[in-house]
Amino acid sequence: MPAVKLKFNKFRQNNLILLGLMLLMPTMFIGCDEFIDSDYRFEETFSKTISLQEAGSFSLENINGGVTIRTSPDRQVVIQATKYAKREKSDLDRIRIEVVQGERSVKVDTIYERKNLRAKVDYDLTVPEGMSLELIRTINGKIVISGKYDRAELKTTNGSIEAKGDFNWLEASTTNGGLEISGVRGKINLRTTNGSIKAELDELSADFSARTTNGSIRLALGQEANARFIARTTNGSIKVEYPVTVEGTVSRRRLGGSLGKGGEIRVSLETTNGSISWVKL
Repeated sequence: MPAVKLKFNKFRQNNLILLGLMLLMPTMFIGCDEFIDSDYRFEETFSKTISLQEAGSFSLENINGGVTIRTSPDRQVVIQATKYAKREKSDLDRIRIEVVQGERSVKVDTIYERKNLRAKVDYDLTVPEGMSLELIRTINGKIVISGKYDRAELKTTNGSIEAKGDFNWLEASTTNGGLEISGVRGKINLRTTNGSIKAELDELSADFSARTTNGSIRLALGQEANARFIARTTNGSIKVEYPVTVEGTVSRRRLGGSLGKGGEIRVSLETTNGSISWVKL
């Protein structure tokens, strides 16, 4: 069979090409707008080092941007920050980073001089071991903490929180985001609304509380604990891998009792839409 050749009317072919370009152009422009809008076009760095006689307290307030903190044996607070702006380079000047030093304290405040400023500040900080994080707060951003601390209070609204290290007391809360901790010792209080909670602990040395509305809770321990506990869920299941002395009413939505010898340590695990598991590492 002879090869079939397809012929196009030149005028019609040009019209088809033009039509194709017209259909493609809006998509191309939309893609460019989204690309430009999604990226921060301007940036500026900020750095400051503060020497302390001894570890005291540290606090930080931010609106948009993440916060990463670690500890060091040195008696210094090292602040590294990067300001980002989307619209105009001059927006960088509309963000002020104020650092206030006391005898045993350092406070960092991020001031946005105009509302709806399409900008953010990401922080990377090093503080002395044993420091108390009195309040680390951002609204739109992730918080990551590691090291040795006396105590720490971590808060964000739209973002996750990760904590790893040695704390005498840890409180972490967010609204839209998950919470994940590992290796933490001391009293622990975890709260979120939309997100799961994961905790991996070598041991349980103090009270532990975890609560979420939409998300699961997973507590993993490296060794058996002596504690009294309560686990509740509305839409989900409960699983405990350790031998339990049951107390009160037992159902697929509620389980309470004692692990090991019981004792003074209290564990509370609560969710509305999600499962609860207490497992071995």
